Amino acid sequence: MLILAGLAGTGIVAIAYARYRSDMRRAYERLPSGSRIADTRCGRIEYAVAGEGAPVLLVHGAGGGYDQGLEFGEPLVQAGLRVIAMSRFGYLRTPLPADGSASAQADAHACLLDALGLRSAAVIGASAGAPSAMQFALRHPERCSAMVLLVPAAYAPGVAGEPSLQTPAWTEFLMNTALRSDFLFWVATRLARAPGAHPTGGGST
Repeated sequence: MLILAGLAGTGIVAIAYARYRSDMRRAYERLPSGSRIADTRCGRIEYAVAGEGAPVLLVHGAGGGYDQGLEFGEPLVQAGLRVIAMSRFGYLRTPLPADGSASAQADAHACLLDALGLRSAAVIGASAGAPSAMQFALRHPERCSAMVLLVPAAYAPGVAGEPSLQTPAWTEFLMNTALRSDFLFWVATRLARAPGAHPTGGGST
């Protein structure tokens, strides 16, 4: 029985991995056609623009590049705003510089606005995109017309002198392992979208 169970498990993993490879191949074939490259004083930055109106710089999280930003920003486009979705350092066609800190990324946000001829923009930082969005507001306040953080991946400062909250070691290990593996991230998204994954029986939102 254990051998059969092991074989069945191996077969399921093999099928899932084959589907993952197929999905990734189609995604990489599709991505370059939807974005542009800006040669800025901070280096090459991949971006895409959708909609018209007041500009909103959308800084994606750990699950994608500019494409994730466009997906998150679709309701804003429908509301009459201009969404500028960029790929952060090391994602898709934006290279990872020697200094990949949130501060350096914030300066790159300003460089992208320069390249697009924009004086200022609202900024939305989603998940792992929140630190650089916050740094953008701090380092370039005159260029940040508004800031919104979506489930920000940022530390919580202590209150009244108390020490800052610390992420448990096991949580940090789990997140680092999952976020560094495209395959594990792909599996997680498929499980989240599966019928019955939510109390209402629908997929992820």
